[in-house]
Amino acid sequence: MIKEIEKENTLIVRGPARVTLLEGELEVLGKLVIPDERSDSSDFEELESENVIIIPSANTLPLFALEKSKLEIYTNTEENLKFIGGNSILDTWIDIKDSLIKMIRNNEGKGQPIKIMVLGISSGKTTIIKYLANNFLREGFTGGYLDSDLGQQIMYLPTTISIGEVKGSVISSEDIHPEDTVFIGATFPKGNYKFIVSQSCKNLIDEYIKRHKNTDFVLVDTDGWIKTEAGIIYKSFFIETVDPDVIIVFHDETVEELKIIEKQAVKTRKDRKLHLVKEDNQYFYEKNKDERRFLRQSQFAKILESYRKITIAISQNDIQFVKMDYDPDTKQSVEKTIEIRDLITLPYHYVIISLLDENSKMIKIGLLFTVNIEKDYILIFSDLSYKEQMRVKKISLGSLRLSTKGNHQGYLYL
Repeated sequence: MIKEIEKENTLIVRGPARVTLLEGELEVLGKLVIPDERSDSSDFEELESENVIIIPSANTLPLFALEKSKLEIYTNTEENLKFIGGNSILDTWIDIKDSLIKMIRNNEGKGQPIKIMVLGISSGKTTIIKYLANNFLREGFTGGYLDSDLGQQIMYLPTTISIGEVKGSVISSEDIHPEDTVFIGATFPKGNYKFIVSQSCKNLIDEYIKRHKNTDFVLVDTDGWIKTEAGIIYKSFFIETVDPDVIIVFHDETVEELKIIEKQAVKTRKDRKLHLVKEDNQYFYEKNKDERRFLRQSQFAKILESYRKITIAISQNDIQFVKMDYDPDTKQSVEKTIEIRDLITLPYHYVIISLLDENSKMIKIGLLFTVNIEKDYILIFSDLSYKEQMRVKKISLGSLRLSTKGNHQGYLYL
């Protein structure tokens, strides 16, 4: 179907949908979209990337018309389209963006990037990070994006956390790729996972800054676990460990835990800047639990579909089973060795694993099928090459058990 948007109006599109800009000019979360007039281009993918916007299921995108624009839209129903007058981006977001651009500009040449963390319970955290990233790129800044949300990863798989460079405009998960990934093995930071996630995020950022000397910013996305006393402990420790210069909070007056975290954040570092987003954005699409579960399953299924059964000799490769733990004395994540004879007494089948080299660097993700002590082998589900199999020295055990189709099967408690 063909639709038009008047200048300075917005079309909210709910996925699944594909939008092609034919005429005019759009701004999508800070990214400028213009028509591609190279009708004779032989590179179809390159042609598409210039003026085509893909909106996945359970997602919405605001298309703000900088000029009167004509669009070609493919979607299931017109109910997925909503026209509104003006810009759906809140004035508060625009003010925060302008403030941060000024802050980054003033920080140039000082040797350390500005770390910007986004907190909150409601949806919008990842959206504002995309909005900021795209606007920072338009200013000529370079930076990274850390995704610490175990259950709703956009760069790689749930149960992991990743950091990647913002090389181009970020609209969907296809627009940014992990440069470094840490396996946690759970979709929720319960127990010691909350400390492991926090320390792993700090390590990822520190290593990223070492590799990218001229980084201007690092954006840090977080999960929505805040309510309960454990949520306060988690987020307060996360802030203390990662030590952001700026925190953007989707504030909710009814959530007392959030107020406590906000107070502690500025108390522990006086020069830390706190931006509160108090207004609700009625155009955000809040995914329900079923949709979040479906998205997680889809992410797992997409990776697992290319996997196969692989047998690896235990003693020949000197394989060691480990579990990530946290040492409160040193405030560091540590590897805890798991004895094979203890493991096989537990319901370990189909547990998600990370295959590590001798330096505990992740090679690939997989599922653990069988441990056969008598015949001295393990059967796993992965896509390891032969050379990668030879590098495997450790297997880090997660807690989530999955089918080969990505369906949740239970947990492994160690």
